[in-house]
Amino acid sequence: MRKEVNKPILVVGVGISFILWFYNSFSQQILEVGEWGILSAISLGLGFWWRQRQKEMKNKPLPVTRLTEQSVRDVITQGELILNTLATEAPDCDTSVFKQQLTQLSLGFERQELTIALAGGQKVGKTTLKEKLLAQDLSKNISLIEIESLFKEIKIPEIKADLILLLITGDLTNSHWRFLQKCNQDHQRFILVFNKKDQYIPEERALILEQVRQQLKSMIAPSDIIAISAAPQALKVRQHEENGIIREWTESQPPEINPLSDRLKIILELERKMLVWGSLWREAVSLKQEAKANLDSIRRDCALPIIEKYQWIAAASAFANPVAALDLLATAAISSQLVIDLGGIYQQKLSFSQAQALSITIGKLIVKLGLVELSTQTIGSFLKNNAITYIAGGTIQAISAAYLTRLAGLSLVEHFQEQDLDSSAVEEIDLTQFPQKIRRVFEKNKRTALVQKFIKQTLPHLSN
Repeated sequence: MRKEVNKPILVVGVGISFILWFYNSFSQQILEVGEWGILSAISLGLGFWWRQRQKEMKNKPLPVTRLTEQSVRDVITQGELILNTLATEAPDCDTSVFKQQLTQLSLGFERQELTIALAGGQKVGKTTLKEKLLAQDLSKNISLIEIESLFKEIKIPEIKADLILLLITGDLTNSHWRFLQKCNQDHQRFILVFNKKDQYIPEERALILEQVRQQLKSMIAPSDIIAISAAPQALKVRQHEENGIIREWTESQPPEINPLSDRLKIILELERKMLVWGSLWREAVSLKQEAKANLDSIRRDCALPIIEKYQWIAAASAFANPVAALDLLATAAISSQLVIDLGGIYQQKLSFSQAQALSITIGKLIVKLGLVELSTQTIGSFLKNNAITYIAGGTIQAISAAYLTRLAGLSLVEHFQEQDLDSSAVEEIDLTQFPQKIRRVFEKNKRTALVQKFIKQTLPHLSN
């Protein structure tokens, strides 16, 4: 079997030392029961504190940088850069629609028309409130739209509006919380409207408002959490006459929405530009992501043949020189040259030393995550169960080397896709999220059908 290689590969000269376990010795062999009790109490307390801390962190919204006109223009510029790159790397790709949409966004900073969306679950009073607000003179160039069934789907829907009125009729639910977190991250201005307050006694109403304000104190001002009654329930009136006759009737009550309409007038007067910037930012980000997805797809098509090339090289090297399972890392990890090749596709200018360091780091992660053993066992089990006769000494190692090389390459593709296009050089390689990427790619590719297909594709390369 011959393989012509014009670039250095990882299987030559990559040695990695990995600490598998460590041992701590205690000076005392026997601990008294009292000491164990203290330690148990400390552990219990720390565990409770950790769980509370995790709960707080989970419910704590991520910090959001205040939006400015320049930050919106920066996103539009980034979208234009992606389109220019797409036009250069894929001349046949039609980008005219994207360019037209970005141009429209650039002209939208002076827009005067605003859209207010009324959102919420079922039977929260959206239609009634919309009718009441339309009857009032809020501001010029204002459109009111109603969003139906906001929380029917698990996925949070996108709402194209400059301002959202989220209606609730009680405590915040998890769906409300997730929706408002997304609004906060997306620079989406919103007001929380506690409708049907007349259905609660004053003490209950005050308690609900206080709880909601505490939950949202890091997102919006208390003045943006407003209690109203768009359609109060009719009031039963009972009158006792002198002759002993009791008369009863109901009297309709006027709507109580003035606090909301007054707040809306202030926001529309003072925050009109900010509302427009928020909408422009969301549209620009959406266009940027869509264009980036097209670019990533094209680049991925270019990256896959390179990954396949090196996975066959790794397989050939491991087949020719079988190694122990633990040392399989040397043939399974991706080569420095492959890192450079993939970086070139994604315009990441890596030096050889950076590529080498990245290769070693990936190799360590593959071992630490236990993927060497998992892939070897899976492949070995398949070869045994399917009675394939071509089981030379290095077959399992060779297929495992190719498989792990592919996983590492696909993980790198995900990593490079997240990098900025305008970075002229890579000063520092941030791999804090790389273990999750490798694990995620492994989970996608560990299905039996995919592994079987990969083995069948690899075997012919070992017989050449």
